[in-house]
This record gives sequence, C-alpha cells and structure tokens, in this order.
Amino acid sequence: MSKRDQILQTTLELVSELGFHATSVGLIIKKSGVASGTIYHHFKNKEDLIDTLYSELKKELGNAIISNIDQEMAFKEKFFLIWKNIFRFYIENPMKFEFLEDYANSPFVRKEIKVISQSYYKPLINYFESGIQMGILRSLPLHFLINIVFGNVATLARMIIMEEIEIADELLINAIQSSWDSVKIN
Repeated sequence: MSKRDQILQTTLELVSELGFHATSVGLIIKKSGVASGTIYHHFKNKEDLIDTLYSELKKELGNAIISNIDQEMAFKEKFFLIWKNIFRFYIENPMKFEFLEDYANSPFVRKEIKVISQSYYKPLINYFESGIQMGILRSLPLHFLINIVFGNVATLARMIIMEEIEIADELLINAIQSSWDSVKIN
C-alpha cells in the first residue's frame, strides 16, 4: 500500500471510530506511521484529505454500481442489479458506507466536491434519465429519484450492519421490488 493510500485508510478508520472533529492530522500521522511531511506532500490540509477520501470513495462506489451491467439487459433487470451492487458495496464496506453517508450529509462537504463526485455516477444518472424519457420511471427531479433508491438501500444496509434485522434472499428481493415500485410508473 502506498503512503498516500495508507494515510487515506487511516483517516477512514479514525473518522469511523472518532468522528470528523476528533480526527486530527496529528492523530492520523501517529496512527498511520508516516511523517508529517508525507501527509502535506499529498494533501494541503485536513479538509483536503477528507475531501479526497470522500471523492475516492464516491469513485469506488460509482464503479461498483455499474459492475456486471450488460447494456442488453432489460431496464428492470438493470435496476435490480444496480440496487444489489449498491447494497453489496455498503454491506461489504461498512466503514466506507458510514463515511460516505456522514460526510455527504454534513456541513463540511463543499459543493464543488459534491459536483466532482457526482461525475462518478454518470452512468447511473444516464440510466435514470433514460428511464424517465422512456416513460418507465416517474418524472421526478432526477436527484430526488436517485435518492429515493439510495435511501432505500442505505436503510436496509444500516439495519443489517446494526444487526436490527437479518438478511435473507426473500427480504432482499422484496426490498428491491418495493424500491422499484416506488419509482416506476404504474
């Protein structure tokens, strides 16, 4: 693992454990074992480090969302696979999931970072736009429509991670179907 990646991983772990405010650059330096100059070689300051981590995790999630998507699949079949891909990413990466959720909803995230990070979701955005244009999906503001789906996935993932419910194939299929039913035109 490169020093840069080591810094990002340590930051993720510390923010997950202690929160944004309690995670200082000094603590990151201490836990990662890198020299302070190394951090400042890669990042301007703590805000730049956090923004970079957020952006890289958004890119990773964006890639996970479209994995195994075949352009020949039926629209609904793609929806189910996209939903499962998001869910799988969240369940397999609980620290990353929580970081993304917490930072995206915090006052710290800068608008320009959100805009840059949205570029990683372009295939997903195109998919939802085409669904609206074809009359398959409800004609709602695009980001609201996407957030309905992400919110459903996040809620189920959080409940499983927090051990409030156990995952079963039937529950997963019903959750995806419910999400589909909430955005498709009847």
